[in-house]
Amino acid sequence: MKIPKIKLVLNPETDEAKAIIGYKYNDVAGTRHFLGGEPENLYDNEFPNCKSCDKTMTFYAQIDSIGDQFDLADCMVIHNFVCFDCFTVQAVLSQVKA
Repeated sequence: MKIPKIKLVLNPETDEAKAIIGYKYNDVAGTRHFLGGEPENLYDNEFPNCKSCDKTMTFYAQIDSIGDQFDLADCMVIHNFVCFDCFTVQAVLSQVKA
């Protein structure tokens, strides 16, 4: 199953939240959030198998690092996967070109 790509746009609700978004020296990192579509720099043969049924999981979302203060190991992203048979979820931390 493949989900169509849906871009996510950050909408911080407080001044504190607004202050932590983004990077001083990188305009791309922190903006690569989306649901569905294809994960960046991760190929189908790298998708995890469900720990319950061993089927290849469906890519569900990519969540980027937030900014300098809450960076994930040099601007990494979290790729989130779901098994629609078992509703098992798994996340993979991956390096994506910024």
